[in-house]
Amino acid sequence: MTSFCLKFIHLKSPYYKEAVAVRESLFFQNMDNSLDLINDEFELNGVHLVCLKENEVVGTGRLNIKNQTGVISQMAIKSANQKQGVGSKILMELVKYSKEKELVKIKLSARETALKFYEKHGFVVIGDLFPSKKTSIIHQQMELKIE
Repeated sequence: MTSFCLKFIHLKSPYYKEAVAVRESLFFQNMDNSLDLINDEFELNGVHLVCLKENEVVGTGRLNIKNQTGVISQMAIKSANQKQGVGSKILMELVKYSKEKELVKIKLSARETALKFYEKHGFVVIGDLFPSKKTSIIHQQMELKIE
């Protein structure tokens, strides 16, 4: 059975560049400004979590906190490691972290293809579908109230 390890990292961590590469390949491939899109206004202050398999980053997620609300963004799992529970592990750890920080809710913008995944973890749809400002891919606002 494959063993995965979660690790919170800082921007100077050797895993950070790997995490950026995963995000870039899944979200912004073939886009000239891909690194600008990753290095948005939330990157520096984000809480970055990676999932490691044999010391290699196979998934990543980012959490930002504003006014007792967590915002999860740029969750990405390498294609070869999808459907193995990696996304669930990352999401549950970010939710746990949010509870420890006594946040009241978590928001995120999910791709249409990921709605069922987030709903399975208790997130509910908020508002209408919309195109991402970064990629034009259709997204949906979702929210989880923390109890």
